[in-house]
Amino acid sequence: MELESRITEVTLYARGARVRRMATMVAAGPRVRITGLPVAVIDDTVRVEAEGGAVVTAVHVGTAAPAADEAAAEVVAEVRAARRRVALATAEVERLDAALANLAAAAVALELPALRDQPPPAWAAILEARRALVALRAERELALRDQAAAARRAAAEAQSALTAALDRERRAGSSRPARLHELRKHVDLEVEGTGGAILYLEYQVAAARWAPSYVARLDGERVLFEVRAAIAQTTGEDWTAVRLRLSTAEPEQFGALPELAAQRIGRRQPEPARAGFRAPPSGAAALYADYLQSFPGERALRVGDARVGVAAAMLDQAWDEETSRAKPVPMPPGAPPPPAPPMQFAAGVLPAAMSPQSAMRAKARVSELPRTAPAPAPGPASENPMLFGGLGGGGAARDAAGRIDAIAPASPPPRLDYANLRMAPPGSPQRGTLVPAPREPASPAADGAAAALRALHALALPPGCSASWPHTYDYAFATDGEVDVRSDGAWHSIAVTARPTTAKLRHVAVPREQADAFRLAAIANPLPGPLLPGPVDVYDRGKFLITSEVEQTPPGSDVEVGLGVDPAVKLARNTEFREETTGVLRGGLRLHHAIAIDIDNLSERAIDLEVRERVPVTREGDDDVDVVIGRSDPAWERWTPDADAPDQRRMRGGYRWRLAVPARTKRTLHAAYEVKIAGKLELVGGNRRES
Repeated sequence: MELESRITEVTLYARGARVRRMATMVAAGPRVRITGLPVAVIDDTVRVEAEGGAVVTAVHVGTAAPAADEAAAEVVAEVRAARRRVALATAEVERLDAALANLAAAAVALELPALRDQPPPAWAAILEARRALVALRAERELALRDQAAAARRAAAEAQSALTAALDRERRAGSSRPARLHELRKHVDLEVEGTGGAILYLEYQVAAARWAPSYVARLDGERVLFEVRAAIAQTTGEDWTAVRLRLSTAEPEQFGALPELAAQRIGRRQPEPARAGFRAPPSGAAALYADYLQSFPGERALRVGDARVGVAAAMLDQAWDEETSRAKPVPMPPGAPPPPAPPMQFAAGVLPAAMSPQSAMRAKARVSELPRTAPAPAPGPASENPMLFGGLGGGGAARDAAGRIDAIAPASPPPRLDYANLRMAPPGSPQRGTLVPAPREPASPAADGAAAALRALHALALPPGCSASWPHTYDYAFATDGEVDVRSDGAWHSIAVTARPTTAKLRHVAVPREQADAFRLAAIANPLPGPLLPGPVDVYDRGKFLITSEVEQTPPGSDVEVGLGVDPAVKLARNTEFREETTGVLRGGLRLHHAIAIDIDNLSERAIDLEVRERVPVTREGDDDVDVVIGRSDPAWERWTPDADAPDQRRMRGGYRWRLAVPARTKRTLHAAYEVKIAGKLELVGGNRRES
């Protein structure tokens, strides 16, 4: 029974995604196949869940390879027509270039044969004929060059049309039905139960990425905070009308259990190297005793008998290959007949003359071979050990064992590839153990999926976006509705959610550096999860204001967003400097500095303004310079930048005012400080510290 499924939910991780499909089964059958899966499905991550009166007992992932006669690629009619035009235009250009080359190679004889006893030829007639020929060649060459230029323009236009058609085909997505030449995967299920059921299929794909972005719509102190996401995916299937979850976690993460080492008293011994696997327990073959009793028509083979049968079959195959490689040479007339070929062993019996070392090598190689059919019963002729006397005292047996070593695989697949290990079937000599699964050859479709994955990881993020964040706290953002994301490898911006919140607006000014007031908005995080780093587009009463940046913000905290310069707030900084001598002997200098900052709020709203200022500081241990802070009106306070602020170690001597400036109001801030130095000294850069 084949079922069609549709995508209902996608969980997108930092790299990769988990897709959830749903299929409806009307009546439960013993075997169900879900078709139409992309090649990018990671087989080890497939999971199936059933709701209803059915139970899924086994899951197998397979590949539906097209037939050989159906492997021709179908191309869109537009692309096929564009390629035909490119081929015709290119052929026309080559034809005209060949005609020009032939015309240039055509040479006209300039010398005439000398004739005896005849008057000289009429050179005027010859010259006139040559002029006519040169004119004809020039006319023909000019016409060919015009045609070649037109043909090249037509070829360029055809190539541009082909590029545009290919781009439109690439952007059309990949949700269309699979073509004959395309490879698809399917999932085979073994179902037990009666009645219908709903099957949920989950699997992971790697070719998907996302990065967050935000939109803040300000209206006074009210904010509508929108979370958006830039998504790119080349999974081979379009996500149409799906519920999307954006997770900050990684799809897979390595974790090791703690291991307590044994405490021993004595000399330290080197730790033995770990093998990576454990030997199978003894008596594993007895696990299948009851299972084999359910097949009365078949004789259960002992493991030793099976190994002997496989070894004999290998010896037969080795001799068959050896005799088949030696091509018969034509014998001359009268020559004696060639000797008889070596006698082959009867299946199921080892030669009695085989040395113990060769037998052990053959037995070791047998455990690495695939499963073979049970060996037939030996005939009566094989019971006579003298039949093997022609082997030459075991030498031929050693040669046969050497051939077994030659045809056996050089090295088995690594047993540490845990993801590729499978339980051996019950009829195999290696039953009860884990064996490497057969490797499937890579297909063009798989190579294309790998190339698409590499191209997606190399795709540059949208401007301002960031896809790197710490994984100390992982969270998943769920979209408010269903979304569509095409599988074209391009970035798509989708709306995730929108939440109302509040904002505290304030102004910050540093008049020492710039006579502008900058607006800042402290927006409360409205989400139960964190805000990730990314750009934010700020709108003030419906008008675009600025694009700022959002730092990582935990839940319950405020994110501070810069809103740019407020032109309605004007500042002017004026300074005054005077110098006087001090001391009884006039041996000291006192440098007076006065600062006045004028503030003019031209807006219709009151603002909260923070004005930052800085005064000189002395070096530690320098007693020749002393800085005295004078009076300030209104009073200011010390200010130190945050620990995460840049250059925070060099920022000393900071002060700030915090005040409210009503609408259409002017304010003036005053501050003063003194620098005391010895009269014989002078400050580096001049005694005047303000300009």
